[in-house]
Formats: sequence, structure tokens, C-alpha cells
Amino acid sequence: MTAALLALASASAYAVSTVIGHRAAAYALSGDGSWWSRAGRLLRRPGFVLGQALGALGLVLHAAALAVGLVVVVQPILCVGLVLALALGALVDRRHPDRPLPGRGQWWSAGMVVAGLVVFLTSAAPTAGSGAAVSWALPAAVGALAAASAAVGFAVHRGRLRRPAAALAACSGLAFGLTGVLLKAVLALPVTAWPLAWAVYALVGVGLAGTALAQWSYAAGPLVQSQPVASALEPVVAVALAGPVFAEGLAGGPVAHLVQLAGLVLLVAGVVGVGRCATARDARRGSSDPAGDEDRVPVLASYG
Repeated sequence: MTAALLALASASAYAVSTVIGHRAAAYALSGDGSWWSRAGRLLRRPGFVLGQALGALGLVLHAAALAVGLVVVVQPILCVGLVLALALGALVDRRHPDRPLPGRGQWWSAGMVVAGLVVFLTSAAPTAGSGAAVSWALPAAVGALAAASAAVGFAVHRGRLRRPAAALAACSGLAFGLTGVLLKAVLALPVTAWPLAWAVYALVGVGLAGTALAQWSYAAGPLVQSQPVASALEPVVAVALAGPVFAEGLAGGPVAHLVQLAGLVLLVAGVVGVGRCATARDARRGSSDPAGDEDRVPVLASYG
């Protein structure tokens, strides 16, 4: 229960950070002036500073949740942040008649996220495992991610993929899902062991790689092709690795596994639905928004 509450608090902090930081960036980066002058305006805005502080708080709460709880519980709950960001963004945008509010499709998708999460967690009845990473599983996952990312990056660079944004986003989602697992592995070690622990450097490297791949995917195609893929894969990867890495268990039996799969599919479909509805809506918007193009980035784009 403590881990679930911490994960929910982390999701809330991430959601508020996303909305506040996004609004601050939209107004600061729009308008005339050089890139440096606009960046300076952004750094001076209290909303941007507050958004970054809340993002840091979300990270601390995320780490605390993983320290006391299971990956299969914490990582799916973080998807609730999408729903909270959607609701908070709609509340803020109600004061701006020129900004369209979320449509029915987004709200239905948000409901699917919550319903899928409830179904998965109640049917999973997760149990604690070893608490420490199995020696071979985590390095194998990091190596597989590195190989897949290198192959996709090479193929995109050579122009051999029809949907490069989706392929890069898939690698980004894999990286962010693996980041949560690595974070728990690092937290299981004593602080004095961190300087010599390979997992610490893998955590930094995978996190930076995920961010770089996400930005590359944004530049390679529309958000509707990239962000939903990354956001959907993140919890799936974390749940898939929790067993082989930490020996975390789920309730057994064919019926239980079927219900767990249904809940996870519903959760992922909701995440994808929120992203696709948001990016499709923003793509249809005109240029009448005074905040400029930056304000047309969907709330979901700040996740992952």
C-alpha cells in the first residue's frame, strides 16, 4: 500500500510538472527574439522553475516507491499520470476559449487506463521476489537494448525504415521501461557501493539514450507515430522484466493470467488512445493560438 501511494504521488507530481512546465515553455518560447533570448525568458519564468522542481519531486517519489515496492505495482501506476495531466490540462484550458478541450475519445481512453490498471493489479496479486537483480537478466536486457537501438539508429540513418519515428519511439519506450528496473536495482545496493556498481552507470546511460531516442523520434515524424508507442511500451517492459530480474511473481493459473493480460492490454490501449487522440487533435488545430506552435505539443509529449 505504501508503494502504491508513493507511486500515485509520483504520478501526480509528474502530471502537475508536465502541465505547468508545458504552459510556461509555450509562452516563453513563442514570440520574437533569438533562441538564446527565448531560452532566457523560459529560465526566468516561475512556472518553469516550479515545473522542474515538481519533476524532481516526482523522481524522488518514484525512487521511494521502487525502494519499498514491486516494479509490477509501481510502474503501471505511473501511467495514471497521463490521466491526471489530461484532467489538469483541461481544467487550466477552460480559462482559454481558443484552446480546445480534450474530446470524448481522450476521456474514454483515460478511463481505459484506470480500468486496465485496476483489473491488472487486482488480478495479479503480486508477490515479492529476491529484491536483488538476478545476475544475468539485467545485463542481458541492457545489451539487447543497446543492440536494438544501434540497429534501428543505423537503419533510420540509412533511410531503410518506412516509419522511423515509430521505430525510434519503440526503442525509447524500451529504454524508459528498463530505466525503472535499473533504478530499483541501484536502490537495492548500499550507497557506498554505487561508485563501482555497473548498474549506476547503466542507469545513467540508458536514461540518456532513452531521452535522445525520444527526441530523435519527434524529429523523424509526427507525434502520433511516436509518443503513443513509447508510452505504451514503458510499463509493458517493466512488468515483463520484473519476473526474470527480481523474481517478482503474479497470481498463477490460466484464468488469472488471462485477466492480467486483459488488464494490461486495456491499460496499454488506453495509453495509446490518449496519445493518438491528443496528437491528432493538435495536428488539426490552426495557428490562432497565441502561444504559438510550442503550445500545440500534447500533454502526453512530456512523458517518457
